[in-house]
Amino acid sequence: MSGQIVLVSTALLLLQTAAGATVSDGGDHRNRSSPDVDIVDRFLHYVEEVERNKHNCSAGTSLNLGEGVVLDYGRKRFRAQALVAVNRANFLTRLWKDNIPNIVDSEGFFFEAVRSMVEADGALFGAGNCYAEWEFRDHRLFCPYAHRTEDGMINVKDLSVEYDYTGEESEWFYEVRKNAMERSRGNVTIGLFTQRYNATAQGEPVEESSLLVSYEDGHWSLPYFDCGGGNIWMMTFTVPVFGFKDDSYFFKATSGIDIDLRQVDVNQCANMSGEERNVFANSHKCKRDTTKCVPISGLGFKVGSYRCECKKGFYFPDTTSATPYYNGTDVEQHYKRKKSGVTNDYDKSFSCLRCSPGCDECIDDRPCILEWDWTLRTGVLGAQLLIVGLIIPVLLTFTFKYADVKVLKAASPVLLRLVLLGAVLLYCPVLVAYSPPTVITCTLKSWFREVGFAVAYGALLLKTWRISVVFRVKSAAPVRITDQDLMKYLLGIVLIFAAHVAVRTIVDPPRVVTSRARGELKTVQCPSDWWDHSAAIGELLLLVWGIRLCWVVRKAPSEFNESKFITWAIYNETLLSVFLNIAMIFLQDPADPDVQYVLLFAHSQLTATMMLGLLFGSKVYMIYKCKRSQDLPQTGTTTTTQAKSTPASSASGKFLLTKKPGQQLQTPIEDWILADSQIPLNTELNSVTADNGPVTVEVEVEQIEKLLQNVKERCRSSQDKDDILRKVEAMLDAGGSAQEPSHINNGVQTTA
Repeated sequence: MSGQIVLVSTALLLLQTAAGATVSDGGDHRNRSSPDVDIVDRFLHYVEEVERNKHNCSAGTSLNLGEGVVLDYGRKRFRAQALVAVNRANFLTRLWKDNIPNIVDSEGFFFEAVRSMVEADGALFGAGNCYAEWEFRDHRLFCPYAHRTEDGMINVKDLSVEYDYTGEESEWFYEVRKNAMERSRGNVTIGLFTQRYNATAQGEPVEESSLLVSYEDGHWSLPYFDCGGGNIWMMTFTVPVFGFKDDSYFFKATSGIDIDLRQVDVNQCANMSGEERNVFANSHKCKRDTTKCVPISGLGFKVGSYRCECKKGFYFPDTTSATPYYNGTDVEQHYKRKKSGVTNDYDKSFSCLRCSPGCDECIDDRPCILEWDWTLRTGVLGAQLLIVGLIIPVLLTFTFKYADVKVLKAASPVLLRLVLLGAVLLYCPVLVAYSPPTVITCTLKSWFREVGFAVAYGALLLKTWRISVVFRVKSAAPVRITDQDLMKYLLGIVLIFAAHVAVRTIVDPPRVVTSRARGELKTVQCPSDWWDHSAAIGELLLLVWGIRLCWVVRKAPSEFNESKFITWAIYNETLLSVFLNIAMIFLQDPADPDVQYVLLFAHSQLTATMMLGLLFGSKVYMIYKCKRSQDLPQTGTTTTTQAKSTPASSASGKFLLTKKPGQQLQTPIEDWILADSQIPLNTELNSVTADNGPVTVEVEVEQIEKLLQNVKERCRSSQDKDDILRKVEAMLDAGGSAQEPSHINNGVQTTA
């Protein structure tokens, strides 16, 4: 007897220690009283210790595992078996209410009734019908009980012979009896019964009632060791059976079923929020940094009833395995070896490998993000930097060095420098798009593109607009539009585009999105949205206005053909911008950042670089050709100093002729033409040669008269030039009536 007391005391101590262990609710760290002793090991040690000494245990159900061992999902798994006990309880309640003597007095009937319950369901370990004191005939206690034996047979016996089950230690009976009176005022069903008299006659249907119990009226016990009953760890579901006396129901017995604890799953995975207490929660041995615990149902009350699956962002090392996870029993085995100091693979195995960068999920180490062609991108970046760092400074220096040369002065050096500034800004999107996009780089691309476009093409269009105004003027008075006027208008255009980008930056800044590239690989990009489309529409409207201006000035005579080059640049930008915007829409899905980058570079070269080539190429060529033919000074000379020039040098010199302060080489009409930067001087007037000696005032007047005669003939062939014709005829009449050479000196001053 003392040995039994020691066993029970030891078991209870182990149970209290295990039940008192604190586990986290789904965290990654366990908080146990001893880090070297696992909570599952404690329970299993306790269970094994009791089973090993089951033949020396004290009969009864006092040894239990406490709360939190069997979860609600385990009970729900055996709900169907529990309903068998509910059905049998309602049958027995009717039986005792009717109190048919030949049945209620037959012990054999009740023994066979519990046997049939166990035989009907293989998941049942046992079934019983235990009565309260003196509620079955003259027996103090009576409990027909059937259970399975180790050899698979069903043993039927009276459990009351083994032990007294009416005490508090027998929770399965005590709790049901305590709450039975509340159930006795529960659901009463009313039906009809027709009494049979003989083979040919029966009575009228008679109304009868019976008290019913449901699954919710039952009670699941704590897992306990049934010493003297089935001698195993089990849990019991019981519901009350009622007797009927003096028109009222009272507690009479219980109807119950037993479930072998070995059929109940152990959930060692982490508790989810809101779940019931689980003493085994978070006791799994999965490597928590790369794997997660997934419980496996149906394995019974044993350790390792789970598998370690790879977390999101990791993959199973054996990519060819049909079961890409680690079995919990293997993990537990190697963990136990590690704790015992035996050779094991726990530390070097049972982990998953991290997916390639950018992969949300993967099954191997294949990349999920499209690898950029950095060699290609670096080459493109180098070419762009070469243009920005070399060609732009050279052209800028060119505008300063030859600012007084007529070919540059007529084109307005200030506006040319603004075009260069705009071109630099148009090159910048290629520079910022070199690295992976961010919100900042996406925003900078918008600013550089729109402001650069407004500066560069705004300056070109305003130059063209000035030509159109001068060309279409019908008044004899000269129309002067200065560079300062054009810069004011240009500022307005730039502010409009900048305001659009500023509002976009504040209200809906550009964002970086992940897109699918070729082969379902992911890549990041700055997507085009309606802000970009509206900006493109604004650019297109400005270019359409430019096309109209180009059409207006298409027949305007131009000494240096600048208006023609500007027209080509505007047409080129319009066509390529429309193409690029359409192409970018189709290149976003599937996205290819390298193709987009090359296309962005090509667009900047075919538009901005082409614009600079058209605008500056002819000017550089003219000056280079002139300086090569003859080293002429960059400032203008008088016609008398060119008396010994060759015809070739004289013809080239017209691009370098300028007017220094104090000189009066050009006539007033020439000054007016030069101020408007485009309307050409007559070649014969400007390109005087020195083959016949010094040019006199009389020769110059003669040339002016010839020029006016030429204009007069052209005006006569046109119906809408009557006003100009009258003015030219008036000028010729005034020139013909002049008596003194000094009369011309108001227009052209001779040189010494």
